[in-house]
Amino acid sequence: MTDDRALPRPPRPLRPALAVTDRFRTSTRLVALVLVLLVPGVVSASAFARTVGAQASFAEQERSGVRVVEPALLVLADVVAGRDPSTVDLAAAVAANPGLGVDDQLVAVEELVQAPEAGTPAGRADTAEAVAALVTEVGNSSNLILDPDLDSFYVMDSLVVQLPRALVAAAQAAAPDPGADADVIARQAVLAGTLSGAGASLAGDVTTARESTAADPAGLAPLDDMTLAAEEAGRLGTSLSTTLSTTLDSPAAADPEQLADLAAAATGSATQVLDDLLSARIDRLEAGRTRTLLVSLGGLLVAVWLAAAVWWRTRSDVALVLTGVTSLSSGDLTPRPLPGGKDEFGDIGTAVAGAREQLAHQQADLAAAAAEREEQIRATFIHTRTAEKQSRERAQTVITTASREIIQELNDVVQQVAAVRAAAGTIDQRVVAADAVTRGVVDQARAADEVVGALTSSLRSITGMAATIAGVAGQTKLLALNATIEAARAGEAGRGFTVVAEEVKALATATAGSTEQIATTVAEVENNARAVSTSITSMSAGISGIDEASEALRRVAAGQLEVVEALDRAMSSTMRRIEDMSDIAAQLERRRTERFPFVVDAVLVLGADRMTVRHADLGAGGTRVVTPRALRVGAGTPIEVQTVLDGRETVLPGHVVRVEPHGDGLELGVEFVALSPEASARLDKVLRGLETCVTS
Repeated sequence: MTDDRALPRPPRPLRPALAVTDRFRTSTRLVALVLVLLVPGVVSASAFARTVGAQASFAEQERSGVRVVEPALLVLADVVAGRDPSTVDLAAAVAANPGLGVDDQLVAVEELVQAPEAGTPAGRADTAEAVAALVTEVGNSSNLILDPDLDSFYVMDSLVVQLPRALVAAAQAAAPDPGADADVIARQAVLAGTLSGAGASLAGDVTTARESTAADPAGLAPLDDMTLAAEEAGRLGTSLSTTLSTTLDSPAAADPEQLADLAAAATGSATQVLDDLLSARIDRLEAGRTRTLLVSLGGLLVAVWLAAAVWWRTRSDVALVLTGVTSLSSGDLTPRPLPGGKDEFGDIGTAVAGAREQLAHQQADLAAAAAEREEQIRATFIHTRTAEKQSRERAQTVITTASREIIQELNDVVQQVAAVRAAAGTIDQRVVAADAVTRGVVDQARAADEVVGALTSSLRSITGMAATIAGVAGQTKLLALNATIEAARAGEAGRGFTVVAEEVKALATATAGSTEQIATTVAEVENNARAVSTSITSMSAGISGIDEASEALRRVAAGQLEVVEALDRAMSSTMRRIEDMSDIAAQLERRRTERFPFVVDAVLVLGADRMTVRHADLGAGGTRVVTPRALRVGAGTPIEVQTVLDGRETVLPGHVVRVEPHGDGLELGVEFVALSPEASARLDKVLRGLETCVTS
C-alpha cells in the first residue's frame, strides 16, 4: 500500500488533464493522444485543400470572364471600325456563363446595335461605351479585376481596362461636334491625351507582363499584337493632337479603323495568352494541392503505422511488467519474460529482473538462517534436557544414599532418627522442588538458580543437624566414660553397667563416624549444587544467546522487509513517470475569414466600462483591437466594438476569443456575433474597399 503523501504533486496546469487521463490505461491514453495529434493535421490538410480549391475556382471564374471579354472586344472593334457588328457570339458567351450577371448590359448593347442611329459616328460612340461598360462589369463579376498574379494581372489590365479605354476614346474622337466650339476642341484634346495615355499603358502592361511572368517568355510572344495596337493608339493620339493644333477652327475627326483592326488582332492573341496563364495557374494549384495531400496522407499513414507499433509495444511491455511485478508481490520468483528494449519499460524490466534475483538470494539466505536457527534451538534443547536429567539423577542419588546411611546409623536413636528423617523429608521436598524447577528451566532459567540456592540452604541445615548429632555423640561418650568410672567404683556390682557404658560408648563412636560421613556427603552435595548452578547459568547464557540470535534474525528479517518495501516503492514511483509522458494543448487561432489592415480608433464597450481602443485588422468574422490598459476579460467575454464604417457609426457585437499582453494593455481577438443587416452591409463594403486597395 503506497502513501499518497509521498506522491509528487503535478503542476497545477496539468491537473485537469491528469484528472481525465488517469482514468484510462496507458494504451488508451496513447490512442487518445494520437487521435488528438492527428486532428490538427487532418483539419489543416482539409483547410489547405479548400483554400487551394477556392483559388482554383477563383481562376476558373476568371477564365469564364475571358470567354466573354473576347467576343465583347471583337464587337467593340467592329463598332469602332464602322462595321456592322454581330452580337451572336457575344450573346452565346454570356448565355454560357450566366454567373457573370451581365444580361442587362448585353441587352443595352443589342439595343444600341439595332438602333436607327447605330451607323452614325455618335451612335457608334454610344455603342462603344455600352460595350466597354459590359467588359468592365465582366471584369468585376469574374474576378479579373482582382487577379492576384502579376503575370496575368497586366495582361488582364490591357484587355479589360486599357484596350476598351483606347477604343472608346477613338470612337468618341471619330464623332466630333461640328463647329469650332471651345468645349469641342477641349474634348478632342482630352481624347487625344486619353489615346496617348492608353497606348502608353498598353505598352507598359505588355512590358511588365513579360518581366513579371514566371512562365516561358516564348508563351507571351502573341502579345506583340497588343504592342502594335498600343503603338497605333499612341500614334492616333499624337495625330489627333497635331490636327487640333493646326485646325483649331474646325477640329477634324479621327480615323480609328486601323486601331480597331489592330485591337481585334490583339484581342484574340491576348485572350489566348491570358487563358493559358490562368489554365497554368489552375494546373499548378491543383498539382500543388495533390502533391501536398499525397505527402500529408503519406505522413498520416506513417504516423498511424508508427503509432500502432508504439501502441502494441507499449501494451505488450506494460502487460509483461505487470505480470512480473504481480508475481513478485505474490512471492512467485519464477523467471518470467520482461521488456528488454532501450526505453523506460526496458529499464523497468531490468530493474524487476534484478529485484527478483535479489529477492531469490535473500529468500535463500533467510531459509539458511532459519535452518541454522532451528539447529541451534534443537541443540540447546537437547543440552538443557541432558543437564536437567543429570542434575536430577545426581541429586536423587546423593540424597538417597545419605538418607539410607542416616537411617542405618540413627536407627536406635529415635529422636535423632526422627530429626534425620525430618531432615531427609525436607531434603526430599527440596529435591522435588528442584526437580520441578529443573523441568521448567527451558522457560524460566532464573528460577532454577533460586531452587539451587534453596537446595544449598537445606544442605547447610543438614550440616547443622550433623553437627548437633556429633555434639550428642560427644556427650554420649562423656556419659559412657562417667558410667565406666562409676561402674569401676562400684566394683563387682557395677560390672553390668560397665557393659552398658561400653555399648553406649561404641554407639556414640559409630554415631560420630556417621555424622562425619554425612557432613562429607553434604559438602559434596553442595559442590554438586554449585556445579548445577554454574551449568544453569551457562544454560541461561546460552538461552540469552539464542534470544540474541533470534532477535538478530528478526532484525535481519525486518531489514529485508524494509529492503523489499523500498524496492516496491521504487517500482511504483517509475510507472508513475510515460503515463506524465503528458499534451500542451495548444490552441490555434483559425480565422475563418481573411483579415485586412485597418488601423483606426474605436470604442470598446465591456458592460458599463467604455474604453477607446485601436483596430489592428478587420475581417468579415472578427477584428483584432489593442487596449491602452489591462482589462479583466477572458475567452468568451461578451463585448461590443463601436467603430465608423462607411462614414457611419456602427456597433459590432461579439465575444473575446483570444487575449494576449501588449505593452501596458492587451491585444484582444474578437469574433463578431449576430451582426445586424445594416452592420453587415457596411462591413462588407469596407472590406471590399480594403481588398481592392490590397490587390491593386
